[in-house]
Amino acid sequence: MSDWVLGIDGGGTKTLARLQCAGQEPLELRAGPALLTQDLTGAIGNITALCREILTGRQLRANQVALACGVAGAGNTGAAESLRTSLQSMGFHYANVCSDAVTSLYGAANGAPIVMAAVGTGSVVMRLSRDGSTRQYGGWGLAVGDEGSGAAIGKSAVRALLWDLDLYGRAESAFCRTIMQRVGRNRSSILPWLQTAGSYEYAALAPTVFEHLPDCPRARAIIADRVSEVERLIRAALDTDDLPLVLQGGLAGRLAPHLSADLRARLVPPRGTALDGACALARKGITEDA
Repeated sequence: MSDWVLGIDGGGTKTLARLQCAGQEPLELRAGPALLTQDLTGAIGNITALCREILTGRQLRANQVALACGVAGAGNTGAAESLRTSLQSMGFHYANVCSDAVTSLYGAANGAPIVMAAVGTGSVVMRLSRDGSTRQYGGWGLAVGDEGSGAAIGKSAVRALLWDLDLYGRAESAFCRTIMQRVGRNRSSILPWLQTAGSYEYAALAPTVFEHLPDCPRARAIIADRVSEVERLIRAALDTDDLPLVLQGGLAGRLAPHLSADLRARLVPPRGTALDGACALARKGITEDA
């Protein structure tokens, strides 16, 4: 039985893959976004193409490899099953598909009890309790959730621009003028952008909000609102327990300084990434199958 494992971390902006085996140099590649609930066909295409590329890079057959894929939107069981079927048809020795929140939790904790908040294109909070059980808070998607995500920050920035246009007929602040350059200058150009924009497009606006801190009141208010939503989920997950807190994801470093003092005091460095967690789950699949 082969000891090769392939971990995949599929998110709203990019997909990462790592192929590794004891005593061998790991191979890491990346591809485009993999968001099952917004573009199932595109997500499956990006992930399967990435699998083929990384197998070719090490001249391996799929049946020599155990695979675990943590991907955004895998809470939709139908979408997750479609991806799983596609991966299994490639002939992997083992193929597991789960939420990227699960792989983030495994990567952050390495099995230790912890509360993990993943803040990137989307956002979710996970708890790994002392009894080994896990529970998810949030992560319901951009339409009604992902409260502390880059996509939510981007949506708030667009709302700020639209309010300026409604009130004044123009973008009043430098912040809103920057957003206008990205989404359109008037109703006739902004509406088509809004009709096609998804998590990826909104999240791409988040860096602009941080760039206007701390001088812009609008930017400060947006970040404060989004942080308060993340904190609400974190506090629900912590309950009355004294578990440590880990922030994961592309916005972790930018949001951490804005957390309340008591939550900052709980912060510990993550032991690993979602990609580490995916590789650990793939390895776990080999062990269970032995």
